[in-house]
Amino acid sequence: MPDRSLENSADSRPHRFLLVRLSSLGDVVHALPAASALRDAFPEARIDWVIDARWQRLLEGNRDLNEVIAYDRKQAGSLSSLIRKLREARYTCAIDFQGLYKSALLALASGAPRRIGF
Repeated sequence: MPDRSLENSADSRPHRFLLVRLSSLGDVVHALPAASALRDAFPEARIDWVIDARWQRLLEGNRDLNEVIAYDRKQAGSLSSLIRKLREARYTCAIDFQGLYKSALLALASGAPRRIGF
Protein backbone atom coordinates (compact mmCIF):
# COMPACT_ATOMS: atom_id res chain seq x y z
CA MET A 1 0.00 0.00 0.00
CA PRO A 2 1.42 3.42 -0.94
CA ASP A 3 2.49 5.89 1.72
CA ARG A 4 -0.40 8.32 1.92
CA SER A 5 1.98 11.15 2.83
CA LEU A 6 2.95 11.17 -0.86
CA GLU A 7 -0.64 11.68 -2.01
CA ASN A 8 -1.34 14.82 -4.01
CA SER A 9 -4.31 16.07 -2.01
CA ALA A 10 -3.49 19.73 -2.75
CA ASP A 11 -4.10 19.34 -6.47
CA SER A 12 -5.00 16.81 -9.11
CA ARG A 13 -1.60 16.68 -10.81
CA PRO A 14 -0.34 13.15 -11.28
CA HIS A 15 2.68 12.08 -9.25
CA ARG A 16 5.98 13.02 -10.86
CA PHE A 17 9.05 11.59 -9.12
CA LEU A 18 12.66 12.53 -9.72
CA LEU A 19 15.23 10.01 -8.51
CA VAL A 20 18.75 11.34 -7.99
CA ARG A 21 21.66 8.92 -7.85
CA LEU A 22 24.43 10.25 -10.02
CA SER A 23 27.29 7.81 -9.71
CA SER A 24 28.94 4.79 -8.10
CA LEU A 25 27.93 1.75 -10.10
CA GLY A 26 27.18 -0.46 -7.10
CA ASP A 27 25.11 2.21 -5.38
CA VAL A 28 23.09 2.80 -8.54
CA VAL A 29 22.37 -0.93 -8.72
CA HIS A 30 21.36 -0.95 -5.06
CA ALA A 31 18.87 1.90 -5.68
CA LEU A 32 17.11 0.05 -8.54
CA PRO A 33 14.71 -1.87 -6.25
CA ALA A 34 13.50 1.46 -4.86
CA ALA A 35 12.49 2.56 -8.36
CA SER A 36 10.67 -0.74 -8.82
CA ALA A 37 8.85 -0.38 -5.49
CA LEU A 38 7.89 3.18 -6.38
CA ARG A 39 6.48 1.99 -9.71
CA ASP A 40 4.51 -0.77 -7.92
CA ALA A 41 3.05 1.75 -5.46
CA PHE A 42 2.34 4.44 -8.07
CA PRO A 43 1.81 2.69 -11.44
CA GLU A 44 0.54 5.84 -13.19
CA ALA A 45 3.30 8.12 -11.91
CA ARG A 46 6.06 9.64 -13.98
CA ILE A 47 9.40 8.43 -12.63
CA ASP A 48 12.61 9.94 -14.00
CA TRP A 49 16.19 9.35 -12.86
CA VAL A 50 19.04 11.81 -13.20
CA ILE A 51 22.42 10.08 -13.43
CA ASP A 52 25.98 10.83 -14.48
CA ALA A 53 26.24 10.39 -18.26
CA ARG A 54 28.82 7.60 -17.95
CA TRP A 55 26.27 5.38 -16.13
CA GLN A 56 23.25 6.27 -18.29
CA ARG A 57 23.33 2.99 -20.22
CA LEU A 58 22.90 1.09 -16.96
CA LEU A 59 19.38 2.49 -16.62
CA GLU A 60 18.32 2.64 -20.27
CA GLY A 61 15.42 0.31 -21.00
CA ASN A 62 14.36 0.03 -17.36
CA ARG A 63 10.56 -0.37 -17.49
CA ASP A 64 10.14 1.30 -14.10
CA LEU A 65 11.53 4.59 -15.43
CA ASN A 66 9.92 6.99 -17.86
CA GLU A 67 13.14 8.83 -18.61
CA VAL A 68 16.82 8.58 -17.82
CA ILE A 69 18.33 12.05 -17.67
CA ALA A 70 22.07 12.10 -18.23
CA TYR A 71 24.17 14.77 -16.57
CA ASP A 72 27.51 15.32 -18.27
CA ARG A 73 29.38 17.67 -15.96
CA LYS A 74 32.25 17.96 -18.44
CA GLN A 75 30.05 19.58 -21.08
CA ALA A 76 29.82 23.38 -20.96
CA GLY A 77 26.41 24.64 -19.91
CA SER A 78 25.15 21.20 -18.99
CA LEU A 79 24.25 22.13 -15.42
CA SER A 80 22.06 25.08 -16.40
CA SER A 81 20.29 23.10 -19.14
CA LEU A 82 19.79 20.19 -16.72
CA ILE A 83 18.23 22.45 -14.09
CA ARG A 84 15.98 24.00 -16.72
CA LYS A 85 14.85 20.55 -17.83
CA LEU A 86 14.19 19.43 -14.25
CA ARG A 87 12.14 22.54 -13.48
CA GLU A 88 10.09 22.15 -16.66
CA ALA A 89 9.12 18.61 -15.60
CA ARG A 90 7.36 19.98 -12.50
CA TYR A 91 8.20 17.06 -10.23
CA THR A 92 6.03 16.59 -7.17
CA CYS A 93 8.74 14.73 -5.25
CA ALA A 94 12.53 14.40 -5.57
CA ILE A 95 14.27 11.49 -3.88
CA ASP A 96 18.00 11.87 -3.30
CA PHE A 97 19.61 8.44 -3.01
CA GLN A 98 23.12 9.88 -3.05
CA GLY A 99 23.20 12.07 0.02
CA LEU A 100 25.86 14.48 -1.21
CA TYR A 101 25.70 18.24 -1.70
CA LYS A 102 25.79 17.81 -5.47
CA SER A 103 22.75 15.53 -5.54
CA ALA A 104 20.92 17.52 -2.87
CA LEU A 105 21.36 20.69 -4.90
CA LEU A 106 19.88 18.98 -7.97
CA ALA A 107 16.88 17.80 -5.94
CA LEU A 108 16.43 21.33 -4.61
CA ALA A 109 16.95 22.92 -8.03
CA SER A 110 14.27 20.66 -9.52
CA GLY A 111 11.69 22.76 -7.73
CA ALA A 112 9.92 19.69 -6.33
CA PRO A 113 7.86 20.79 -3.32
CA ARG A 114 8.71 17.54 -1.49
CA ARG A 115 12.30 16.33 -1.23
CA ILE A 116 13.40 13.15 0.47
CA GLY A 117 17.03 12.53 1.35
CA PHE A 118 19.90 14.83 2.16
